[in-house]
Amino acid sequence: MARRAVFLDRDGTINVQVGYCGDPGKIKLIEGAAHAVRKLNDLGLLTIVVTNQSAVARGLITEEQVRRVNAEVALQVARESGGRFDAFYYAPFHPHEGDDPRYTRDSDWRKPGGGMLRQAAIDFDIDLPRSFLVGDADIDHEAAKDADPAIITFQVPSDYAGDVADHEVHSLLDATNRIAAMLMESAE
Repeated sequence: MARRAVFLDRDGTINVQVGYCGDPGKIKLIEGAAHAVRKLNDLGLLTIVVTNQSAVARGLITEEQVRRVNAEVALQVARESGGRFDAFYYAPFHPHEGDDPRYTRDSDWRKPGGGMLRQAAIDFDIDLPRSFLVGDADIDHEAAKDADPAIITFQVPSDYAGDVADHEVHSLLDATNRIAAMLMESAE
């Protein structure tokens, strides 16, 4: 049976935004984020990170650095709350910046395309219409709606926010509490 998931943007949603980060030592979790991830786990939801990492295409960081930063985010969450991520998906692409044709190209994995979410749905048998996304930028919510218009999206505070999300929240933890309430309502 297909499972529900919560898709999470990484930078600005789980950890503090620090620009094009290839250094795990610069990772600092946003307050409450680790406990939010643990609560999502406890709710039985798949917890999947989907992140644009165009710095790879731009030649500023490598895919290995992206993986190390992802591992550091996962390690900090596990240490703080025992929470875990089921997967990390990242898009190292940019349509016109960079010199490496592996990365400097169009890809529907790059948000606002929904390719990462669609691939996760295949990999994990996810019921997209019954899933959620939490992100800090319009492109996060656009990617969710591109993958499936029924995905419910939550906007955390950000300079990249417009008005395309379904709900505005104060933090990932606030979004998690609202998701928990929605699941309780739908179970009644």
